[in-house]
Amino acid sequence: MKTKVPFTRRCVLLVTVMLSLSCVVAWRLVELHVVDSGNRSQIAADELIEKERIPAQRGIIMDRHEEILTNNIQSAELVADRYHLREVTAVVDGLAYNQVIHDPEWNKDEDPVRRRKIFLRKRAELLDNATLKLSQEEKAELRRNVSPKDARANRLLEYDPKVCEYYYKLHDNLVAEVLYPFLSHVEISETTKDAKGRDVVQQRFMTREDIVEKIAQPAVVAHNAEAEAKNLPKRSFRNQIILARGLTQDAAEKIKTALSQARVRGIVVQSDLRRSYVMPELLGHVLGYVDHENKGMSGVEAYFQSYLAGVDGMREYRHNARGQILPNEDDRYMAPKHGLNLRLTIDMRLQTICEQELDKGMRHYRARRGCMIVVDPHTGDILAMASRPSFNLNTKEVITPEGTFERGKLKDSKGDVITGDFNFACQTRYEPGSTFKVIGVTTAVDKRIMGINTLVSCHPFSVGFGSKAINDGRFNYGVLTVGQVLKKSSNPGAAHIALKCKWPNFKEYVQRYGLDKPMDIELPSGGACLLADGNNIVNFSRIAYGYSVSVSPLHMAMVYATIANNGVRMKPRLIDKIIAADGTVYDECAPKEVQRVMSQRTAEDIRGALFTVTQSKGPGGRGTATAAAIPGFRIGGKTGTAKKVKDGGGYYEGLYTVSFAGILPIDDPRLVVMTVIDEPHPRDCNAGGGTVAAPIFRAAAERFINVLNIPPTDAEEYEKYLASKQEKPATKP
Repeated sequence: MKTKVPFTRRCVLLVTVMLSLSCVVAWRLVELHVVDSGNRSQIAADELIEKERIPAQRGIIMDRHEEILTNNIQSAELVADRYHLREVTAVVDGLAYNQVIHDPEWNKDEDPVRRRKIFLRKRAELLDNATLKLSQEEKAELRRNVSPKDARANRLLEYDPKVCEYYYKLHDNLVAEVLYPFLSHVEISETTKDAKGRDVVQQRFMTREDIVEKIAQPAVVAHNAEAEAKNLPKRSFRNQIILARGLTQDAAEKIKTALSQARVRGIVVQSDLRRSYVMPELLGHVLGYVDHENKGMSGVEAYFQSYLAGVDGMREYRHNARGQILPNEDDRYMAPKHGLNLRLTIDMRLQTICEQELDKGMRHYRARRGCMIVVDPHTGDILAMASRPSFNLNTKEVITPEGTFERGKLKDSKGDVITGDFNFACQTRYEPGSTFKVIGVTTAVDKRIMGINTLVSCHPFSVGFGSKAINDGRFNYGVLTVGQVLKKSSNPGAAHIALKCKWPNFKEYVQRYGLDKPMDIELPSGGACLLADGNNIVNFSRIAYGYSVSVSPLHMAMVYATIANNGVRMKPRLIDKIIAADGTVYDECAPKEVQRVMSQRTAEDIRGALFTVTQSKGPGGRGTATAAAIPGFRIGGKTGTAKKVKDGGGYYEGLYTVSFAGILPIDDPRLVVMTVIDEPHPRDCNAGGGTVAAPIFRAAAERFINVLNIPPTDAEEYEKYLASKQEKPATKP
């Protein structure tokens, strides 16, 4: 009987131990599947799901004849996913493979099954080396400070941070070794200090150290270490790091192969669409450009960013812990929504002519800046808009009439860098000079204060005590009609007309013409025109002939477009249609009438006076813009010449902004062309609107006539003119 007692005790002890073990295992299963199920599910999801971005096509921009101006070139970008590059279970794949390929056992046996076993053994060894050897109580203590919803943080508690950091450094260097052969030609910008302590941006090629630095982000690490010591807010790491853009598809495939062979995870090669411009040296300020993320930065690219950009699609894969893609019916695919296309009102035939003739004229007169704007007066369509300096849309090089210059290298007389980004046609403000005289004439004729043939004194006179006499320089035209005041561009005559009308009436027409508001166009503008206080009679008299007032060239172009359109002001129209990717019209963008500024009779009377400006004969004598005349065509317009304003007040001697607003033809207007030239060199003639801007207009207008097949008023006279041009060499503008 005594022998049965020890045996019974042993059985009880054994059952007790087995029951205890069963309870521990059962509790662990409950903890994993019930208590911590959400956490574990998130961990599994993080490891299994991989997303691939499918870029949307950026909308195409075209001219009014649907000539394509932009392209989207298929390329690829290399993205480092720091989230996975700081995931120890992903990092050990590359480290393990990089070690075993140098193992003699690996090289002895080429059997893939055995090699895989060697690889998995090394991977398990590395993970085991990084695993914290803690009890359940110690692990629970660590988890108390971590949110149960933070799956990644909970997972990392299982590993030694110091060992993980060591692994990360090794893996970053491995990534750099794999990628460097493909990225060694990639240029990066580096800011250094010159001898005077100024920042200098230099270009150099990417190195292995650059790749490691982009991934590791040591500046953020250092900041966070200091912030933790001082109990300050920390900075976040960038998880999506662009290592290279604009990769060819061939290069992208080679990089994918190299990463796969090296078992490197966390580096993604994804499709990208790079914006390219078909005619990069034309229409720069209107089109604008995009940044490296394909986001519009200027021009219509920026204004219509939300229309053009589209929405990227997404493809979602599921894979195992070793990166192998698993077929799964839960994989998701969301097709990209491509951006809308823009059809501009621009006619690239006229745009090309403007840019060529503007360059030619500015080069001849050695001008600093300039622009040409072509408007269809009946619709407000901007048919062409050229400004100088400009820039190359693809390379960002600066374009001037003298040639093309590397960005950042060209400087003005003050030492400021010229980028070419400033759109002179819309953004500048200048004193228009005599082109502004039509405001007073419009007021007088439309209000019936004076008729177009009413006589006006053009003798020099002073306004206010001690003010300088208003005069026409060395000329004294005596008495002229209102129309002849425009023909001879008389300052005293314009001042008399305005003073006769009174300031409230004059200001009313300034507002009717829309000069008191910023130009309503889908481009950056310089805002409303600036007027001195017209209640002061001296200021008012100067405003009458285009001084003490600042406008943009586009404002003045639309003033003359209103006259050409029988007195009706149209909204400047740059977008003809917005079209969906499938060809359906999203928005017609129809022409918009703003208001009637003057009666049709007033507009016809003013156009008749503007015609005489280009004539060398007739009542009143020679007009100021005979250099704009084309035999066989009735062309009208108005010259403007104004001294340049000093920054501190007063005017420069010998520096002018000159302009010519042309209407072609004057009886049935097809085009209004505004030409503004800033700081032309006098050379052998006085720098004026009639001697500089008018010849540039004529050179462009002769080509417009041929492109648009505008019929001459007098075909015989035009044929004689063409024949005479063939007999003698063409003269410079």
